[in-house]
Formats: sequence, structure tokens, C-alpha cells
Amino acid sequence: MSFLKKLFGPKDPVEEMRQCHSRQDWAGVLVYAKKIDYDTLDEQLCSAITALEHEAGDALAQLNVEEGIWAHKSGNLLRAREDFQLAIEQSRSNEVRERAKQALAALEKGEIPDAAIESSQPTAKQTGCSTCSPATAPNEDAGADLDEETRMELLLAAMDPALADRYLAAGKEFRKAWLTTQDGDEKLALKLFADVPNDERNALFLFEKGSLLARSGQTKQARKDLQAALTLEPGLFPAFDALVEILFASKRLEDLEKQLKQNIAEQRFVGYCWARLAELDANRGKLEPALAAGLKAMEEGVADPELLVLCSQLLEREERFAEAEALLKKLPAGGCGGGAHPILAEYWLRHGQNLNKALESFKSAMRQESDNPRWLLRIAQVYVAKGWHKEATAQVEQLMQSGRLPEHFKAEVNSLADQLQR
Repeated sequence: MSFLKKLFGPKDPVEEMRQCHSRQDWAGVLVYAKKIDYDTLDEQLCSAITALEHEAGDALAQLNVEEGIWAHKSGNLLRAREDFQLAIEQSRSNEVRERAKQALAALEKGEIPDAAIESSQPTAKQTGCSTCSPATAPNEDAGADLDEETRMELLLAAMDPALADRYLAAGKEFRKAWLTTQDGDEKLALKLFADVPNDERNALFLFEKGSLLARSGQTKQARKDLQAALTLEPGLFPAFDALVEILFASKRLEDLEKQLKQNIAEQRFVGYCWARLAELDANRGKLEPALAAGLKAMEEGVADPELLVLCSQLLEREERFAEAEALLKKLPAGGCGGGAHPILAEYWLRHGQNLNKALESFKSAMRQESDNPRWLLRIAQVYVAKGWHKEATAQVEQLMQSGRLPEHFKAEVNSLADQLQR
């Protein structure tokens, strides 16, 4: 479970949109695009963001066209119709929108989409949405043609303004090294950080260099740099965040616990520290302290989905069902189609509640992750719970025929098969 860069304060939608774009989460790009106040941005930044939104819309639309064609050929006409309609709504270019309209028209005429529609290539290099399907092609850097100042502003948009201003005001050597880090060229970035003048090697420099060393596997030196950064500036949260992650990853759990408790005592990053203590205790099997720490984190305003799920699981274990369900209801709507979050739906399934809503959630999840057997299994389990054994049998048989069913699902599938044979 990773809490990095999620627990400490709200994030700016521009940064969330940029991160979604970098991992080809096209649906996420569109979600955050709606949350941006374009009136607060300059013209060049608006143009860059609009380009990202258009790329994501066409990429996601093309994905739905392809899935719709597959569903049409498989005889799932309702699914195909839904995919084509979504593609029309999501498309930004006339080319992709027309392709989706042609596919829908063919469906309504009872025809299979012709080869021209099926073989058309998307206008954006994609084909993925991390919430809808995995990406299969690398994405070009949409900011490659931006000048340094605009690129810096786009990369720093999610930061606290005061911290972002420090990056913008930094010397040219630091800026060059930092931008090289963002490009992923770690070896060159380390060389460039060595060129930063001694009088500019402040806490920000130590944090960025330490983080880069950690990503390069030089954890001992990384810890030294991050500790030095925090000695100079104890309130520099990104440095503390990075240090915590290094301690966690390197199994230095006693040091980690000491750091977290010390910062709580000194009233720094209190919610974050309680959340990480909850994670630490849960991994150690100390479930009661984990729940207590998690609840304290939420009292401090932490509402990270992973923390909500952890605390809900621990509450459910203690049979505090109303509290557990209440936490899961705070999770965001599931996937691109909305509705209950699949984890909430799984809670309902375990307790035999709201089965119709759970079924819709699992169907939505399966549309978004058609190659994930988890959702087909959950749908089959709902069918059994509703007494729809004929429908469940078809799902179970499909799961049993799958040659790549994960081991942890096999027992559930076999149990379901046993129920259907009784």
C-alpha cells in the first residue's frame, strides 16, 4: 500500500491531470480536466492542458470503439451500443467521432462494422486507461515543445505556491538538473546536480538529490541527504515523505516508527504520520494498534482511499459493520461509469446486501478491466446469491476454462462450482 504524495493535503487538478496523462490514464485526464479553473491559468498553460484533454478524449474513445466492435462480433449488442455511445461522447476530433458514429450506425442496421472502421488507428498514441484497461504503447511527451518556464509551471502546478516559487527561483544549474530528473535520465541528472554551486545546496537541493539517489538504489547516501535536508528545514514535507518511504522499503522499521512518533510529538505532519503508523502496524500484524492509528489519521483529516479500505477491513474484523460500511461509502464512484466502488460492492456481496447495486458495480468494473477475472468471479457470486444458477454456471465455466486464472481466485471458483453442483 502506498500513501506517497496522497495523504498530505489536497492535490491540484492540473498536477493530477498531468500524472494521469503520464501513465496513460485517459479517463483520469478527463475527470481532472473538468475540475480545473482555466481562468486562473495563463494562455500557454491552458493550451497545453487542452491538448492533453483532447488527446485523452480521442484515446479513450478509440478504445471504446475497439471494445464495442469486439462486443458486437461476440453478440453482446447492448454492450457494443454502450461502448459506441461512450466513444461519441468522449471523442474530440471529427475523425474519431465519425468512426464511432459509423460503428453505431452499423449496429443499428444489424450490420457488422466494416474493415475500414475496425482497422482505423487512434489519433493519439495509446491504448489505455489505468482505470479502464492497461496501456499498450508508450506515450509521447505532450510538453516536449514547451519552453522551460511553462514546463516548470506545469510540473509544479500541484505544489504549495510558496514551494513552487522556490523551484522557479532556483539557479539555472538546479533547474536543469531537476528537469532532467523529470525526464527520467537519472544518470545525467546526478552529474548535473554535482554542478550546483555550493552556496545553493540548500534543503531543496538535498531533498531532490536524495530522492534521485534513492531511485538509483543508493539508499544509504539518500538517507543522509534527506536527513540533512530535514535538519536544515524540519518542515519540508517532501523530504520527510521520501525518507519515510526509504525506511519502509529498506525494512528499517524501528527507525521508521521512531521518526513517525517523533514528528507526531513535535506536531509535524500529524495525519500523515498516523496513517503511516497504521500501515506499519498492519504489516506487522498488530491490528488493534493499526486501527487506532488509522482512526486518528482520519480524525486529522486524512481521507486517502487506501486508508479508508484498511480501516474498514479492520472494523469489519471487529464486527463493527455499520462503521466499516460507512467508510467504504466514502470511496469515489467506481471507474468511468460511476456507481458504487467495487470494494464497497464486495462488502455488500459478503453480507448479502444491495445485490443489484453490487452487480452493476462489478459489471462496470468488468467493462473497464475486461481481462481481470476478479469481476467475472464477483458477478458469478452475485448470481449465485440471487439464485440465478443458470447464469452463474456460464460465468464459472468461463473462469474454469481460463488458462491464466490467478491462484488466489481458484479456491473461490472451485467453491462456487461446488455450490452449483449441489
